[in-house]
Amino acid sequence: MDPVIEYLFGPGDGSTTRWSTPADVTLGDAGPDAVRLDFDGDGRRDDAMWDTDADGIADAAALDTDDDDVPDAFYRDSGAGLWDRAVARDALGAGAPHDPAPEDHTPGEPDGSRLRRLDLDADGDTDAELVGAERGGRLMAESLYVDTDDDGTTDTVVVDLNGDGVADAAYDKRDPRFTRRGR
Repeated sequence: MDPVIEYLFGPGDGSTTRWSTPADVTLGDAGPDAVRLDFDGDGRRDDAMWDTDADGIADAAALDTDDDDVPDAFYRDSGAGLWDRAVARDALGAGAPHDPAPEDHTPGEPDGSRLRRLDLDADGDTDAELVGAERGGRLMAESLYVDTDDDGTTDTVVVDLNGDGVADAAYDKRDPRFTRRGR
């Protein structure tokens, strides 16, 4: 069975729609890793949402701008589901500086909790940390720690208090609830 790839699209106002589709094309080094789509409306599925790091979530839009069935323009999502940040193909490989670090069990975290560090602006520094439990092989975030002022230290936490996948509260570093990891 081909892997299922999740991807998001949005109109730019912060709302997004999540899609899940079995991978049906190979753009990387191994097996199906992308979903064919038609972004330019020409009736041909010659564009794709590509999961470059094999985590099940598309992290690049690959467009065939010259209709030769080979993607030649690549974009990352700026966070609004617009896929509007141009990137070179050679920057999309696993291990590139902008790719998240692998999930690790983190000493000092509640038993069974996992941590994923994210470099959102590709500068080599961690900008956010997802903390949660692994379920079905995927990190289900309970807390998102963010460095909002780019000083190298997280200063805001967004939490999902009831486990429904929707943020319920946010606390800045001055709030005593900020240091509480997990639920």
